[in-house]
Amino acid sequence: MPIIRVKAGAEVGRAYDITNEVLTIGRDPSALIKVMDHGVSRQHAEIFKIGEMCFIRDLKSTNGTFVNDGKVSEELLRAGDQVRIGNTVMTFEDGGETGEESKKVDFDQGRDLPANSTIELKLDRTAEKSSPPERVGKEIDHRNLAALYDVARIIGTEKDSAGLLNKILELAMQATNADTGYMLLLEKGSGKLVPKATMSKEKTEPKISRTIVKRVVQHARAILTSDAMLDSRFAGSESIVMKNIKSVLCAPMVARDRITGILYLHSSKVAQEFSSEDLEVATAIALQGGIAANSFQAAEVLRKTLVSFVKTLVSASEMRDPRTQGHADRVANFAAAIGHQMKLPKGDLQRLHLAALLHDVGKMGQPVEMPEGGNHAQWRAEHVHLGEKIVSTIEGFEDVLPGVKHHHEYMDGTGFPAGLRGDDIPLPARIICVANEFDNATTRGGLQGTGLPVKEVLIDMGRTGSGRYDDAVIQALLVCHRNGTLFEPSNLFDNM
Repeated sequence: MPIIRVKAGAEVGRAYDITNEVLTIGRDPSALIKVMDHGVSRQHAEIFKIGEMCFIRDLKSTNGTFVNDGKVSEELLRAGDQVRIGNTVMTFEDGGETGEESKKVDFDQGRDLPANSTIELKLDRTAEKSSPPERVGKEIDHRNLAALYDVARIIGTEKDSAGLLNKILELAMQATNADTGYMLLLEKGSGKLVPKATMSKEKTEPKISRTIVKRVVQHARAILTSDAMLDSRFAGSESIVMKNIKSVLCAPMVARDRITGILYLHSSKVAQEFSSEDLEVATAIALQGGIAANSFQAAEVLRKTLVSFVKTLVSASEMRDPRTQGHADRVANFAAAIGHQMKLPKGDLQRLHLAALLHDVGKMGQPVEMPEGGNHAQWRAEHVHLGEKIVSTIEGFEDVLPGVKHHHEYMDGTGFPAGLRGDDIPLPARIICVANEFDNATTRGGLQGTGLPVKEVLIDMGRTGSGRYDDAVIQALLVCHRNGTLFEPSNLFDNM
């Protein structure tokens, strides 16, 4: 059924069915579509049907009827036509469309926004620093909404769980002007609250009231106390007295209808007591943080399961050749140690670890020995191409693929399969290249194929330098050996 929908005016959004009955438009109380704008006649216009066609007719109004900005006396309406009477704009919709066509959005003609009746709420305070837009009407800046916007932006972009909680805590402290802040998560099994993020503007001992924390956890209610020393709920608590705790905000972090942690903020300055508005924004930030932390924990469990699957896959591949058993796991641990020494974020370290585990997975598609008469260079490159095909089919492994694909590339461009040079080689591939060749040399190097001494391999790789390897990666390898972390097992996929 065709309809006429109000797009601008007092009754914006309202729609009227066009039936065999004439639709009258105007200020008259008897009009079916009432338009009370200044300059609209009592009996201004009418819409009627003839068969399947719909027409609009001006009823000799004072200021006229317009279709698509053209003044009309009578006009056949087509889908999308815009009718303007006074300041009211209506759109004619055919109603005969089905499926996806009926979901199309009808945009206006891009008229300027009226400055005297428009308010813009400023949220993103960083995106438009270089070229802020021209203001339309009044601009307001709400600190609480801006803080929540910043938290949502961080949750959507941060890939490291520890970094996420630290950034959320920092924003909470900025929004409330707190002196000290903590984010504590409930540890699975023990049920203990474990600090995951801590920040302080003061050089004093941590100030956390067990009494306040216990009440928040037990009752799942956020608490604001302007002066805990005078608050009858907590004044008798030894922790309040001993630590001279003043103004406190404590809000539960909730996910899936259960408390997963708390956000605890403290202000020691009498002139900076927290307000009810601070309580509201802290509670909202804590709820967002709880959902985000729970999502990261679930993701960590999935990653841990995935790593177990990958290790099983790699072990099955290595069983074909006893000489390679344990190689992928060792390379992954070496790569993780090097990456940690180079201060890579945890998310990047996890992807590096997975890429290192999978770097030789393509060999499961090759015979153990090169066929007689085969080309050695092609034979070596084939497992890389097969590995690329296998990893590229695993959804979500897009960031893992470069480390697998390019782990045989050298800084001087003499590697394969693409002959990349220098910084064109992805960093994960540069790290895996060093870890891979270090393990090959220490386990299968030498004339007897039984491996060379670690010290000798390190000296040789250090001398090779930038001609073959990334200097920063080699330096990290040497430091890891010196501080004893090179041969430590990786725990990158432990839960938060």
